[in-house]
Amino acid sequence: MKLRSGEIVGESRKRKAPEGDDNGGLKRRSVESNENKNDLQRDEDGRVKRRIVHGNELKNGKILRGIHGCVSPRCSAHTYQPRFSWFEQDVWTYITRFLDGKSLVMLGATNKWFNKLVMEDIVWRFACLRDLQVPETFPVSSSWIKIYASAFDGSHSYLFRQKEKHIDWMRIGAFLLDSRSSLLTESLSGHLKVPRDGTIDRMLQSSGSCVINDIKSGIWIADLQLVRCPVCDLSTCDGTMQTLDARHMELFLSEGYKDGSWDYNLIGSHKLQKDAGAACGAIFDLKHLKESSSSGILNLKSWTGEPDDSQPKAVIAPHAVAVHTRLQENEGILVKYHTMKAGTDGDIVSIRISQQLL
Repeated sequence: MKLRSGEIVGESRKRKAPEGDDNGGLKRRSVESNENKNDLQRDEDGRVKRRIVHGNELKNGKILRGIHGCVSPRCSAHTYQPRFSWFEQDVWTYITRFLDGKSLVMLGATNKWFNKLVMEDIVWRFACLRDLQVPETFPVSSSWIKIYASAFDGSHSYLFRQKEKHIDWMRIGAFLLDSRSSLLTESLSGHLKVPRDGTIDRMLQSSGSCVINDIKSGIWIADLQLVRCPVCDLSTCDGTMQTLDARHMELFLSEGYKDGSWDYNLIGSHKLQKDAGAACGAIFDLKHLKESSSSGILNLKSWTGEPDDSQPKAVIAPHAVAVHTRLQENEGILVKYHTMKAGTDGDIVSIRISQQLL
C-alpha cells in the first residue's frame, strides 16, 4: 500500500495519547532530553525563564544531598588561636639552626623580640658545635656567644704574642681531648709507639714522641701557623718556621691569657741532623689512639697530596690533628714542643709543635 509523502511510517514513531490515572487525570511522564528543547518555560516577553534545580530532583539516577550544618567541635573564644604568628618562638628557634653567626647577629638587630631570641645561649651553643663540627660538648664557663666570637672572629694566638713574627695561618678545625693525656709526635711513618719511661727529652730522643698529662678536657681548636725565624731579628732573613698550634676552646676568654700571665714554656726539643723529607707534627688523645679515625692519619697518601706537592697539608679527626709539609733538600730540622698552663699548677690549655730548618 502506497503512502503519501509526509505520513509517519512505523509504530515506533507514533505518538501515544496521554494516559490517564484512575481519577481520569493525566499522568506525569518523564520527558526525554531531545523532547524538552522546545518546552522551555518563557515569561510574558518571550524570554526563557531561569530554572531552579532542587536538591531532591533526580540527577543521573542519584538524589543530591542537601547542605547540612557542621557538627565538628568548635573552639571557644578563649581557646581560639590564629593559624600563624610571626613571633612564634619555637619556630624561630628552629630557623636559627640554619643561620651562620653573621646572619644571627643581623636577625638580632631586627627588633627587641628577635634580639631576646638570638641571645639565648642554646642558639649559640648549637651554632658553635655545628660550625666547629664536633659531635658533643663539655661544660663551659663562658657564654656560648663569646665562645663563638673568639673561635670565628679571625683571632689566633700570634695576634696576642709575637705579632711581628707572624706571616700567615690557616684554620685546621676542632677536635676533642677527653682523657687528659696526649701523645705528641713528629713522626707519622710506620706505627705509633707510645713511650712510657723517662723524661720528655728521653722519649723524644728515642722515638720522636712524648706523652704529656694534665691536659684540660674539652673542645680544642687547631691552627697551622707560619712565622719568621725566631733566632735572628734581621728583616732580610728568609727563614720560616711551621707551627701546629692547638688551644682549648675557651683560652682566648681567660683573664690569665689576656693579661699575659700565662705563657708558653719549652718542654722538650729534638734535632734531626740529616735531610728531612717532610716537617710533621701531630697530637693524639691517648685514650682514642687505636681508633680507626686516629690511626687513619698514618695513611699519608690519603691526605698529603702528590709527591711533588710542597704545600702544607693538615688533617683533623674526632680526637687527633696532624700537619705535613714536604721539604726541599736540607741539612736537618729542629722540632720544639711548647705548652701553656692555666697558672703555675693549672691544666695545660695550649700546645705547640714547631719545625725549623737547620
